[in-house]
Amino acid sequence: MSFGAIYPWFGLALTVVVCGGAFWKGDRETQFAAGGLLMSWAMTIALRDRSWVGTQWSAFVADTGLFIVLTAISLRTPKYWPLAAAGFQLLCVVTHIARMVDPGVRAWGYATAQVIFTQLMIVAMGVGVWNAWRGGRQPAITDDEPAGATRR
Repeated sequence: MSFGAIYPWFGLALTVVVCGGAFWKGDRETQFAAGGLLMSWAMTIALRDRSWVGTQWSAFVADTGLFIVLTAISLRTPKYWPLAAAGFQLLCVVTHIARMVDPGVRAWGYATAQVIFTQLMIVAMGVGVWNAWRGGRQPAITDDEPAGATRR
């Protein structure tokens, strides 16, 4: 089995692990972002043009919708991961626009850029899941302890 045969399964496994973790241990922002990611992913897969001759219009609409969701989350939360995820998603949208503006962009470069930026966005979301899980495990500071006190 070659690496080329394993790679698509890696992306799927990463998405399932991050979204599963988001729904299981994530906070509301992480769960909302994971839901948006799964909806975008399903729309892209279901309506994909398998020939890759032109712009992937369904993926463009799905990626733009996910970008709007991630941007809205990043504007409402003090956390940093949604901003990074929205930035990587913006790169996905800009890649679609580059293909629209210049049809000379080859299918291989177009598809590769989409995969790289999408996986970087999923990694950013994974950081959010990890931080939400870690934050839920931290004991709360009680009123009888000073704010900087260590527990022994």
